[in-house]
Formats: sequence, structure tokens, C-alpha cells
Amino acid sequence: MHRTMTAHDKFPHKVRNSSPKQRNNNKRSTPTKTEYACTPGPWTPHQLEPGLVSSWLKKIYGDHFIPSDEVNEKTVDILHDLMECCEAKERDVSLLIEDMKHQEAVHEAATKEMQDIFEDLGLSPTSLSRKASRDLSSLAKSAVILQTKDTSLTSLFCAINNMTSEQFETTQKNREMQQKLDDVKNKLTSALMLSKQLLEHIENTEELQKKQSVKVERQLKTMTYLTDKCLELEIRIKDAQRELAARGLHTSLTHKALVQLSEELVSLEKKVASLKKEQKIYLELPFSISLAKVMVEAAKLELKALEDKLSKELDSVAFELM
Repeated sequence: MHRTMTAHDKFPHKVRNSSPKQRNNNKRSTPTKTEYACTPGPWTPHQLEPGLVSSWLKKIYGDHFIPSDEVNEKTVDILHDLMECCEAKERDVSLLIEDMKHQEAVHEAATKEMQDIFEDLGLSPTSLSRKASRDLSSLAKSAVILQTKDTSLTSLFCAINNMTSEQFETTQKNREMQQKLDDVKNKLTSALMLSKQLLEHIENTEELQKKQSVKVERQLKTMTYLTDKCLELEIRIKDAQRELAARGLHTSLTHKALVQLSEELVSLEKKVASLKKEQKIYLELPFSISLAKVMVEAAKLELKALEDKLSKELDSVAFELM
């Protein structure tokens, strides 16, 4: 990109660094600041008249009144630095003014040369056609916009190439920035979706915690009630036991004893039931050996008849399958 040339570019050896620290390190062989501060107290232009600071203040304020202040090393040092800074700025401005005057002289000489060339060719701005004047004006405006030193084709093409390169770089940067912007948008969208999901999960969790807290609170109340009721019942049972013991109740009539007797009764009933089954088996046996043999023979005949019947049925099934 083209930029305006400053005095630092054209006269680097003439422009002095205006940094206060460097100026303090490169002081000229002038009277020290403490020489300006003769005695403490309000200073006036008459007390600082021999020094550079006094001259500079008189130059700045002119005929106006200079404000008074205490004269010491610090105030004089501040005023001296301020003076050197202002003088350096003035020198920079003077160099810039000289440079602008030089450029003006160069442009005037170039203009005079062009005017001489037009006069030798018998041309003048008034004698040109409307199209030629328009083209000339367009050429001049293009040179100004492109910031070329002249209107030659080389300068114009170089400037156009530079601007084309800058445009390409700018387009490339815009694409990269657009890509980064798209990535940031995608990330932002994902973050927003995740945030929304997290908020929903948090809300659901809070609702579930509220329900669970209500349930737990209800259970705690129920447990507290049951605990208190159990304690109350234990106390009442103990009181009842003491009252029954005082009235002479036998221990065999207590609930615990009755439960134990009930369990023993159930076990005895089970034993009696098994004994009755065994007794029934014994009762079904014959009374004599001969009667038992008759019953065995009858059972054998019945078994044989069943076997014959089964074999016939099997033969009939086999015949049907064939």
C-alpha cells in the first residue's frame, strides 16, 4: 500500500529522536538545570532569563503573563524535557513543510514541462475535443487514485498489479475470515444446543429432586410416626404386663406362651397325620396268608389281561400304519 512520505523517511539523519530518556542521555553542553533554580520560591521570567527554559517560555507566552511555580530541580527538569520535545516536533514540522514545498516545486516544474510540450505540439486544454478532455481527465484521476508518480503505462500497470495483488490478498483473507466465522458459528450453534440440552436436563433433574424430596419427606414423616407409635405401644405393653403380673396372671397364659403352644400343636398334628397314613396302609392288608395269596393271583390275572389288551392295540396300530 502507498503511504505518505514523512520527514523521517526523507531526512532520517535530520530528525532527532524525541524520547525524553534518550534526550537526557545526549544532553548538549548547556548550563545544567540546577543553575536555573537559583533559590527556592516562586520563579519569574526574570529569574530564568539567562537560561534556555526562560527564553523558551518567553517565546511561547510572548507578552502574556507566565504562571508562577516553585523553582526546583523537578520543575526545571519537566520544563526542560517539555521544551526539547516541543522543539523536536517543530523541527519535524519544518522538515515536512520543506519537503512539501520541494514536492510542490517538482510538480510545478513537471506541469510547466507538460505545458511546453503541449505548446510545441500546438495543443492546449481548450483546443482538445470533448472525448480527449474526458480521457485526459480520466487518466489524471486514475493516476491520483492509483497514487502513481506519473501517467506512464509502466507506472499505471505496476499500480494496477499492486492493487490486484492487494485485492487478491484481501479476498483470500476475507475467505479465511469467513471460514473462521462459519466455524465459530457452528461451534456457537453446537454450544447453544448443548447448553439448551443441559438446561433441560437440569430442569428435569430439579423436578425429579423435588418429587423425591417430597417422597422422602413423606417417608420420614411416616417413619417418625411409626417410631413414635412403636414406642407408645412398647410402653403400653410393658404397662399391661406389669398390671397383669400384679393381678397374678400365670405365665402360661401370655401371648408368647400361647404362640409357642400353637407351634407345638401344629407339629403334633403333622405327626398324627403321618401316623394315620401308615395306619391306613396297615389296615388294608389281608388278615391271613391264604387270602393274601388269592389276592396276589387275582392281581397277576388282571395284569396279564392288561398286557394282552395292550399287545392287541399295538398290533392294530401297526396294521393301520402299513
